[in-house]
This record gives sequence, C-alpha cells and structure tokens, in this order.
Amino acid sequence: MKQHPVKRRWTAANFAVCLAVFFSTACAFLRADELPGPLTLDIPVPVNMATPAWLGHPEMPNDTLQTLRLPIAPPNPDAALLMTVYFTESNNGFLRINWKPAVGTPVALASNFYEGVGMATSRSLLVPPSTLGPGGYLILQGNAVTLGVQRVELEWLESRQDLVSPKTSAMLLTKADGTTVPAETANGQPPVAATGSWSGDIVTVPIQVDPARIETGVEFTVQLDKVPTTARVVLKETGLSLTQHLVVWINEKRAGMITPVVPGLGDAGFFSDATAKTNFVGWRDGSFYVPAKLLKQGENTLQFSGEDEVPPAKPAPADEFGPPLAVKDVALQMNYAALPEPLPGQLPLFHLSAEPTLTPVGMTNTSD
Repeated sequence: MKQHPVKRRWTAANFAVCLAVFFSTACAFLRADELPGPLTLDIPVPVNMATPAWLGHPEMPNDTLQTLRLPIAPPNPDAALLMTVYFTESNNGFLRINWKPAVGTPVALASNFYEGVGMATSRSLLVPPSTLGPGGYLILQGNAVTLGVQRVELEWLESRQDLVSPKTSAMLLTKADGTTVPAETANGQPPVAATGSWSGDIVTVPIQVDPARIETGVEFTVQLDKVPTTARVVLKETGLSLTQHLVVWINEKRAGMITPVVPGLGDAGFFSDATAKTNFVGWRDGSFYVPAKLLKQGENTLQFSGEDEVPPAKPAPADEFGPPLAVKDVALQMNYAALPEPLPGQLPLFHLSAEPTLTPVGMTNTSD
C-alpha cells in the first residue's frame, strides 16, 4: 500500500463531556401524506418539462454568475422545504444559496455549500416555513464559469410531535425513505467542531470531522493512554465505487474492510454514466469493529483505501492513485469495561453439548 501520510492527532485522555438530558418529546420534521411527494430535477431542466403547482419553471438566466432560480409557492404555510443538491466542486469555485421572497428582504441560506473536497458530492438544506412565507425564489449561484449542479431534489416536510428517547435533544429530520438525521446537518453551515463524549465506560473520540480526501494515503493518528477492551470506527465516505469496499489499516496492518451502506434504490444519489455504469453521489455511512489486539498504548495510526470487491485481472501501477475518495465524521468509539469472566463450567455461547433431535413436521405423535 503506497502511503503519503498526512497526520491528524487526537489525544483520548483526561476529558469528560456532560450530557444534557431532556425529559420531553422532541420536535421532528417529517413527511406529511397530504403534502406533495419528493421531486427530482436534472439540471439543466428541459424547457418543455411540466412542473407541479408549487414549482414554477426553473430558470438559468444569463448573468455575471452562473445561476439557477427555482420559483417556489409552498403548498402549505406550515411546510418546510428540504433541498438536496448534487454538485461537483471546482477549483477556486463556490456555490451559494439565497432565498428571494416575493415580498421582503433576501435571505442568505448558505454562503458557500462547498465542503472543500473538490469532487462530486451532495448536501441538504432545510428551509423553514418562517423563511418561505407565501413564496419566492430559491437561487443557487456559482462562479462565472460553472454552476456545477447536476441534480436537485425537493421534498416537503411538516413539523409534528414524535416519540423519541428522552436523551435525544436535537431536532430530527426524516425523509420519505425513512432516513432520519439531526436537522442541524441541513442548516447550510460548516460543521461544528466535535469535542467527543464520555458515557460510563464508553468513550467516543472524533478523529476527522471535516471532509478530507484520502485517495493518496492520508494517515490519521490517535494517542491512547490505555488500550480499550473493545472498539469500533465509524465514518462517512463519498467517492467509493458501489463495487468497492474500504480497507482499514491500523498501525500499518490490514485490519479488515468496511462496506458502506447502499441507500434505497429510489435515492436521487444514483447516477449512470455514458457507459451505463451506476455510481452513487453522496455520503454513505460505514463502521468497523476494531480488533483490540491491533491497538496499543501510545500513538496509533489509522488509514483507509479503496479496493474492488472482485480483484481486477490486471493490477494498477504502484504509483497510480484511484479516483477521488473522501471521508468525514471519522470517530473511534472505545469501551473500557472489563470483559466478564465466564462462570465455572459455563459453556461457550452457541455451544451445544449434544445435537438436538428434530422431528419433521407432520410426523409428530397425536392423540384423538
């Protein structure tokens, strides 16, 4: 594995995070059956495309900046609009999103939707009813050369009370496919710096919150004062082919693989290229159970690399890097609880002292 290490450091020691507990029902934005369903627009939109009553025909006017205008008339005054944008980041480019109301002052929703990955990606933005008002224009603007937007998905949500854990204090956002995320992930702002958490014997350490390109071999570093009993790595990735997995390297040893979650096939993130190959644009979740024996007291290194599910017939040259690949929200969760000692004479889990006798259905003894 060719490595070009760029080290990121975190010390997992001497910190505690107070967890606030809210004994109330959390508010959530959820799809409403009476609201229009999700709408996906490929950009540019054909001039003869029919649009629903709540959406005027999208416009791309000649302007100093590359611009997309979406005329919006909310179908319900209490509905929020979730917009997911699929776009490609360009060098020295940007993508800003504003709301221009029919009456009133324009509102800046996102000064720059870029995450700094320089590749195809996606982000969501939640526009609340208080901003939408009676209607107006969603305006997406790029630089003078390119807008970079390939697709936009629009979905109406309603606010309602739902049953959640009392430890969940954040407002939640649930899409039509059932995916639920904190609403703050769709606020259009840069991510808040993570501080880690400590609950009982379990410590969660953020390793890389901001998106980072890794196809050239980025090495992350974690300093441990004590080796945990059990551990796992969680992350989000984008750029990995649907026929690939991530190889996890711990302290320069191959530890295993992560196969990221494949979204439902109705997800707007699936694209087909000129060769009819299907790719996914967007962040996918992944996790990996870390063998504790691979960790050590002191400095530990962590790396990820893409690998085909089926090895190619001809390997790539050693100095050739793969397509763009990025990760974010990388965290190491560790459990410092001691493993329970087995009771004397206790059988191992799933061990049977004798094979059971199975009676075929229909051959059991019955009495009249």
